[in-house]
This record gives sequence, structure tokens and C-alpha cells, in this order.
Amino acid sequence: MTRREQIAALIREEMQELPVESAPAAAGQPLVLPPYGADEVIDAVDALLSTRVTMGRRCRDFEAAWATYCGRKHGVMVNSGSSAVLLMLAAAVATGRLAPGDEVLCPAVTWSTSLFPIVQCGLVPVMVDVDPATLCISPESARAARGPRTRAVLAVHLLGQAADVDAFDNLLVLEDACGAHGAAYKGRRVGSLGGAASFSFFFSHHITTIEGGMIVTDSDVLADAMRSARAHGWVREREDRAEWVSRHKEIDPRFLFVSSGYNLRPTEIAGAFGLVQARRLPAWVARRRQNHRDWCDRLRDLVDVFPEAPGTEHAGFAFPMLARGDRASLMAFLEARQIETRPISGSNLARQPAFAALGARCPVPLPVADTVHQRGFFVGNSHAFGPAHGERLASIITEWSQS
Repeated sequence: MTRREQIAALIREEMQELPVESAPAAAGQPLVLPPYGADEVIDAVDALLSTRVTMGRRCRDFEAAWATYCGRKHGVMVNSGSSAVLLMLAAAVATGRLAPGDEVLCPAVTWSTSLFPIVQCGLVPVMVDVDPATLCISPESARAARGPRTRAVLAVHLLGQAADVDAFDNLLVLEDACGAHGAAYKGRRVGSLGGAASFSFFFSHHITTIEGGMIVTDSDVLADAMRSARAHGWVREREDRAEWVSRHKEIDPRFLFVSSGYNLRPTEIAGAFGLVQARRLPAWVARRRQNHRDWCDRLRDLVDVFPEAPGTEHAGFAFPMLARGDRASLMAFLEARQIETRPISGSNLARQPAFAALGARCPVPLPVADTVHQRGFFVGNSHAFGPAHGERLASIITEWSQS
């Protein structure tokens, strides 16, 4: 047995119970359980032992695998889902799809780094309401908010529910699928529905690279713009690299810069994790989706729930609810019984203190977002949970409602 084989055997012995595939309901309901096991760690150790740990072959292989999974031509991996949204918007500006001052429709109920990159790229966020049945962007509210400078929509597939992306004629549709891995809309996976789409592989998401993100697209031009902006603005990873080098022979091609840029690169450790995790995803999403259906059935008489919308496949990132009664009291009651809770994303971001400094527009009422802000919360969903977790959750909420 070689030393590497010995290391792998030790890792397998140490991690034989991981990832957690089945968790007892009586132990509680955390937001996340350890989602990786020996295979990920062994491949990460191999990356470390190779000493080639910055963005390289493993990241490229994961990019290709994820693009194929989403039905896209290109994948561009980055260091986080937030970076993915930023890079996607920056590339849209760099390639002329959008211009500084253009307006981007954005749902008021989303994560903060869905909203902030719009401003960071010189664009104007226009906050609109969410649909009461899905909590995704409301087509009716979006239509009412459109103005002469509206050019794009950031369609957030919230907590695993696919947004209605067919409602935005003549706009550039960019998907924020950071919490919707494996969800589908009218038979097509999210990520394949707009001009480009962003994903997050944070530790608590469907699959993880610890930190990490990805943008997928069919556009050669957008993909090359993202590859440059991801790494300093240089030309190295672009598919049209040879053309740039030919036009600028007086510059060393190793340090040839063709656009503005950031440093948003992932590591080979993240790429190694992603390749293993991607193989686990289909079975895990199927379990999450079953949980979502089962829990909606069990809880619909106790709280307001959000069943899978017709024509979609819910990815069950988390289980959102609206409390019927005092939300803080119910959340505290659940937390005391080892069921972790959180507000639904940033709730109504237009009511967050950071919003005032963004230069955003909010031209329409946000009644559903306000309801979410006041009554909304979620609990964890996981491939390791099942019907017993829904039964216990219903029992505890029933106990609270009768207290």
C-alpha cells in the first residue's frame, strides 16, 4: 500500500459516517448537516499533495460538469455565489448587454448580495414585489415598475422555487439560482433559462465546495468577459486568447490585460470538492423535493406554506413559512426544541438600513414583501431529513398554537 493509499484509508476510517445521509428527527432540525465525506477529502488532499492548488484542472473539470448538468455551454467558477452574481452583472456591462445607469428589476425578498452587485456595476436596482404563492419575483409588480431605462431582470429562484422567467419580454433575464440547484421550470433546469445564471456552493447549500460559486451561459462573449474579470482582467483563460495575443505582440501574453477585473478565483480544493459533490446532487435533490411536498401537506393547516408551483420542480433548499401569530414567539419555541430558524433571506430588503444608500428605486407597493418581513421564516430542509421531521415539526407548531 502506497503512502497515499494509507492516507486515503485513514480518512475513510475517520469519516465512515459522513456525509450524513439520515438524521433522526428526535435530534432536532439544524439548518445544515455535514454534507461531505471521505471522497471529497481524499480528492482535496490529492490536490494539496500535488502542490497545484490554485485554479487549474480540477476547477476546469467541475466547470464543464456543472455546465453540462445545467444544459449550458460554459461554466465559470468563482470563490462564492456572491462573486458569481457580481461577475455575471459585470460581464453584462463589459460586453454592452447593459450600460451604466440601466435599470435592473430585482425582487424585494432576496439575499443582500443579489441586490448589492447591481449597484456595484453602475446599474440601478428597481425593487419589486414577490408573488404570494411562490415568493419569487411577481410578474405583475415587475410590469408596473418598468420604466424607459429598464433593461434587465434578476430572476431569483428563491429557496429552491423556480421563478416565472417567461414574463419578461424584451429584457435581459439573468438568473440568481444560488439556492436552487436542480430546480426546474417547464421541464428545463434552472440555469438554462436566461442569458446567464449564478450558483452558490456555500457550506449550507445543496452541494458545497466549502466556499464557491459558478456562472453558466451559452454566450462565448459573456464567458470570455467573465474569465478575464474573474482574474485581474488578464487574457489567460479566455477562449479567444490567441486573437488578443496576436493583436498585442509587444506585450508578454502572460501579463496581457484586456479588461478591468477582480480576483475571484476558486482553488483546486474547491474544484475537487465540487466534482464529488455534483455526483451526489440528483439523489439529494429528490429527497429534499419529497420533504417539501410532505411537509406542505402536514403543515398547511398550521402555518402558511408554499407548495411547489405548477410546471416547476422545487429544489427544497429550505422550508419557508408564514407564522399565524407572533413570529418571534414561534421561532423561539422552535429553537428551544432544537429546530433552527431564520428569517426568509433579507426579508423585505427595501426596509433594510443599507437600502437607503444604494440609489435604488422602489416605484411600486410591496405588500407581499412586507408580509414576509413581518411573518416569514424558514427551517432547514436536507437530504438527510424525512417524513418524521415533518411530523415532529407539525407537532411542535401545534403545541405552540395551543399554548
